[in-house]
Amino acid sequence: MIKLIVSDLDGTLLPYGETELSKEIISLIEKTIHKNINFAVSSGRTYGELLGFLHDFEDSVYFISCDGACTIKNGKVVAGKSIAAENFKMFTVTGAPVVFHGAFENYIFGDAEGAAEAFSPKRISNIYEIREKIYKISLLSKPIDLPQYSSLRLHWHDSTNTFIQYVNRFADKGSALADLQMRLSSSNFETACLGDEENDIAMMNGAKRSFCIGSSCMSLKNVCTDFAENGVDALRNIIEEA
Repeated sequence: MIKLIVSDLDGTLLPYGETELSKEIISLIEKTIHKNINFAVSSGRTYGELLGFLHDFEDSVYFISCDGACTIKNGKVVAGKSIAAENFKMFTVTGAPVVFHGAFENYIFGDAEGAAEAFSPKRISNIYEIREKIYKISLLSKPIDLPQYSSLRLHWHDSTNTFIQYVNRFADKGSALADLQMRLSSSNFETACLGDEENDIAMMNGAKRSFCIGSSCMSLKNVCTDFAENGVDALRNIIEEA
């Protein structure tokens, strides 16, 4: 019996190009909760961004943000792999704008418009103004050369390779899932996962049922047990069998 459902957001629950979750998805998430199935959304987005899509579920679902680096429930961080402060300087010396993402606040160093402003960041003049743990760093420039044994990894970049995001190298959706399963006393055999991209592969390996949404990512499709055209069909299938 499935006791935990973990789903990616963009391209899975939220079709690309859409700005809000469909009524069908909202209804299906409500059904999982009513059936006492734990639900988690797992995304590269920050907690604040995820809450914008799932504000009605703030106290009832788990938010795995920053590509597995930070898990939040009921407005509290329950697990996380933050970025060591010793790494901050290598970004500020580039001269490019940089955004430091905490669990609840974002901080911007340097002048930026457009993409960075979407995070509603607090402006800082030096890194010592940051008073919380940082789980993701967004650099509005070309990628930097990380040290050979860096504790960071490149998480995402845009098509122009001028908006780059980094997280803790030991953070991913798979490790976040394993931590959540431990907290909920749930096993792989009681877990179902949904995703559509390569960064979802790690969590698929920790689930009995794994749904590849769409057919564009063959590497993901090869490790999944099931396939669905969209998140609605996958969620409905899981709930009906739960």
